[in-house]
Amino acid sequence: MIVKLRGAGMWKKAVLLITGVVVAGISGVCFGIRVIPELAAQGELTAMTAAGFIVPAGAAQILKGNTDTEHMTSEEASSVVSTAESSAPQSSTPSSQPVSSTVSSGSTDKKWTGKAYPVEEVTITQGNTESNGIVVRNLTKNHKIDIDQILGEKPDISLKKDGSIEVLIYHTHSSEAYLAEESGTYYSDMPTRSQKEDENVMAVGEEIANELRKAGIGVIHDKTYHDYPAYNGSYTRSADTIKKNLAEHPGIQITLDIHRDAISGSSGERRKPTAVVNGKKAAQVMLLCGCDDDGTLGHPDWEYNLRLGMQIQQECEKIEGDFMRPMTFSATKYNQNLTHGSLLVEFGTEVNTIDEAKYSGQLFGEALGKVLQRL
Repeated sequence: MIVKLRGAGMWKKAVLLITGVVVAGISGVCFGIRVIPELAAQGELTAMTAAGFIVPAGAAQILKGNTDTEHMTSEEASSVVSTAESSAPQSSTPSSQPVSSTVSSGSTDKKWTGKAYPVEEVTITQGNTESNGIVVRNLTKNHKIDIDQILGEKPDISLKKDGSIEVLIYHTHSSEAYLAEESGTYYSDMPTRSQKEDENVMAVGEEIANELRKAGIGVIHDKTYHDYPAYNGSYTRSADTIKKNLAEHPGIQITLDIHRDAISGSSGERRKPTAVVNGKKAAQVMLLCGCDDDGTLGHPDWEYNLRLGMQIQQECEKIEGDFMRPMTFSATKYNQNLTHGSLLVEFGTEVNTIDEAKYSGQLFGEALGKVLQRL
C-alpha cells in the first residue's frame, strides 16, 4: 500500500554555535544535507526548510546564514534541521508533520546488527503551487511561481540533434547508493554509499543516457567521483568536472546532476517514495530548480533553468502513478549557474531498490528525450 503525504508545514529558524560535533557511523545522503561540512567550516549555512530531512537521534544542530552554493532543501517540511557528521550528515522530518504510516513489505537482511527502523512506502504529492497538472513546492521568499506563464516561455535550448555531445550527465554525490533488494527494515549499519556503479546513482545516470542516445541526442555520462574519498568539497569538484566537459564539448547545453534523496520521520523510520508505473514499482523523482532569491547568490539567468525544468516536469506528469514528486523551487545554486540548462534531479531515497531507481531513470530519460526533441 502506498501512503500519500499531505499537509503544509511552518517555518522554524534558529541560530546555534558549532562546537565541533562529529557523529560517527552515518553515511550517504543527499539533498537535505549536501553542504553541511563545507558550510560549517566557513561558519555559516543557509538552510531552507522542506520535507524529508533525516536527523539521527541527538545529532541535530540548527544553523542560519547565507551561502552562494549549497543549501539544504527538500520537500514537505516544517522545520530546518541539520547535523555535522563524520561522513555525510542527515536530516529529519519534524514530528509535527502529519504522516500516515505504512510499513513496506519485503525481505530483511539478517546480517545487519544495527538499530532497526521500519521502512514506510509513501507517495509524495504535496506542494503549495499547482496548475496544469504540475505541482511545485515553492520555498523562496521573494518569488511567486506562475506555472502557466513559465510553460509558455521557451527555454534557452536549441539542440542540433546531430549526434554531437549536447547533454552532460554527472553526479556531485556519486557514491549515493540504493538497497540491493526490497526490505521492510532499515538498519543503522547498512551502507548507503558505494563505489560500485551498479549499486549507486551512476546506474541511474546510465539509464537516462541510454534513453537519450536512443532518441538520437548526443550525451556524455561523466562518472567522476566527487564525494569520495572526501565528502567535503563535492560541489566544488563537480563544478570543475562541468567546466572541463564544457571546454571539451562546447556544444553542451544541458547539464543534469543526478542524486538520490534520504527521508525519515521523527522516530527514525525511513521513507521510500514510490510510484507504480505499468504495474511496476519505480522510485519517485524530484526536480530541483534554484534561483537567486535576493540577488546575493551570483546565480543570473536562473529563469532559463526553470523553463526547461517545467517542460520536463510537464512531460513526466504524463507518466502514470504520481511518478514525479512536486518540483522544488528554492533559493539555491548547486552549480546551476554554469549553463542555461542546468538541473538537479533526485531519484528515490536510500531505501528504494536499485531496480526501482534504474526503472525511474529509464522512464525519466524517455520523457526527457521527448522534451529535447521538441527544442
